[in-house]
Amino acid sequence: MKKYITFKTGFITLLTINMLIIAANYIYVTPPINNTTLPLPEGKTNDVKEIMALEKLSAAGWAAGDGEMLASVYTDRADYVTFNGEWLQSKKEIDLVHQDLFDGVLKGSSIENREVRSIRFITDSVALVHMTGAVKHKGRKRPAKSRASIQTLVALKTAGEWKFTAFHNARISRISLWEGIKMSFN
Repeated sequence: MKKYITFKTGFITLLTINMLIIAANYIYVTPPINNTTLPLPEGKTNDVKEIMALEKLSAAGWAAGDGEMLASVYTDRADYVTFNGEWLQSKKEIDLVHQDLFDGVLKGSSIENREVRSIRFITDSVALVHMTGAVKHKGRKRPAKSRASIQTLVALKTAGEWKFTAFHNARISRISLWEGIKMSFN
């Protein structure tokens, strides 16, 4: 006679598997992430101030829910990669996509913990900028840990004016045991 798994046995097995998966999400296979802050370059005081002013204007645009203001710090043909991999390819597209977000899911949100971590001048007219921050949704006291991000920006000086010409956003997150297991099967 065949034995069949009873509902109770199946349910307990399913719960056990779920508990193991949940536990595996809190066991990390990568070390803690430590993003350091480097000293700002010496001898480039005015350039550093102008680049920092771009970041402040971008933050003001976010705080105001104004896509056009946020996008004003970018060149017309800027490349902007969002945290989820969407590639925006112009100042206008950066404006429109952000305005849709500000009018929708990001309405009333703000960027918290903003910090320029480094500015490195590649040439006199090209700088690599790294900064961190996190989106805080309306009504929350602080951003969710899952919202912490690091951005890489390329600043370009043309006709005496600095603008960002590239932006890439990535979440700051460790790899859990469960994510590592899932990766091994891809």
